[in-house]
Amino acid sequence: MKRKRIVRLIVYSFVSFLALLMIAGGYLWYSVHKTMDAMYEPLPSVKWEQPRFENDAEGGLDNSPEPTERPGENETAAVIPLTVSDKDPTEPAIISEKDVERLRNPKTGNEDPFSMLLLGVDERPGDRGRSDTMILLTLQPRTGKAVALSIPRDTRVLMPNSGKYDKINHAYAFGGIPLSVEAVEHLFGVPIAYYIKTNMEGLVQIVDTMGGVDVDSLKAFEFDGQSFPIGKQHLNGVEALAYSRMRKEDPHGDFGRTQRQREILSELIDQLTDANSIVKLPKILSHLSEYVRTNLSSGNMYDLASKYRPAISGIETLNLQGNGKMINGIYYYAITPEERRRIQEEMLKCLNAT
Repeated sequence: MKRKRIVRLIVYSFVSFLALLMIAGGYLWYSVHKTMDAMYEPLPSVKWEQPRFENDAEGGLDNSPEPTERPGENETAAVIPLTVSDKDPTEPAIISEKDVERLRNPKTGNEDPFSMLLLGVDERPGDRGRSDTMILLTLQPRTGKAVALSIPRDTRVLMPNSGKYDKINHAYAFGGIPLSVEAVEHLFGVPIAYYIKTNMEGLVQIVDTMGGVDVDSLKAFEFDGQSFPIGKQHLNGVEALAYSRMRKEDPHGDFGRTQRQREILSELIDQLTDANSIVKLPKILSHLSEYVRTNLSSGNMYDLASKYRPAISGIETLNLQGNGKMINGIYYYAITPEERRRIQEEMLKCLNAT
C-alpha cells in the first residue's frame, strides 16, 4: 500500500490545494494563480523518435551503424487503442505520429489520457544536481485506471543527446527536465505530456511549516550529522531531509531510500488533506513557487482535481525487473528489451480508452 501512496503525492497535493482554495475564497485563489505562474515552465518541442530497445542488459555496447530504417517504420503504424504484436517482443510497439501528438498534447478538459514524469531532484546552490526519484505515471480517467512505475536512479539508458550509455539520473544533470523526459520516452517508448519537478531541498521548509512528520524507521542509522533509531519518531525538516537521503547504509540501496521518501511524502500529503492545514496554505504556496516546476497550467490542475481524481485514487504500481551489474567499474541497474517492452505494453493498455 505504501508503494502506491508516493505516486499519488504530487498530483494529490495539487488536488488538495485546489479543494482547499475553493473553500477559502478569493485571496487564496489569487495566490494559487500567482504560484502556478511562478512554477510554470514549458517543455521545448522535440520531434518524437521511435525508440529501439537495444540489447544492452549484459553491458555489451552496440556500436553497429544506426539503421536507416527502424523495424516497422514503413508498416501501418499502430494506433491507440492498439493491438501489440508478439512477433518480436524485444522491439517496441510503433505508435503513429497522430497518436504521439495526441498523447503529448492531451486536452485534459476532454478527459484525454496522458503520461506524466514526476521528478524529485537533489539540487543545491551552484549545482543542478541529479534526479533522486523518477516516477512514470499514466492516467486514463475514462476507465478510472492509472499505472505508475518507479525508475531506479542507476537504470542504464542510451542517452538521446550523446548516444552513449549512462545512468538515467544523470539525464537531469546533463540536460535538465527536457533530457530527463526524452530519456524516459526512449527507455520505455511512451510519449510523455507533463512533468512535475520538486527540489528535495524544499522539503526542509515544507516539513517545518507543517510542524514536522512522523516516521517509523526500520533501521538505525546516522547520516548528515543526524541519528535515527529503530522505531517511530518525529522529525523536523532537516532531519526529514537526511532521513530521505541515506542510501549506502541501507541493505536495499536505492529501493530502501525510495521507501523512506515515500513514507515522508505520504505523511505530508495526509497532513495537507487535513482541513486544519488551510491556515498554513499561503506559506506552503510560497515554498512551492520556489521549489516546484511543472508544465501543467492552472486549467490542467483544475481538470485533474475535478475529472482525474478517481483514476489517481486507483493507481496500480508496476515493478521494474532488472539486475545490478558492474560495467567498466560502474554500477548500473540493467533491464532487458523484453522487460522494456512489457512496461510499454502495460502503459499503452492504460492509455487505451476501451
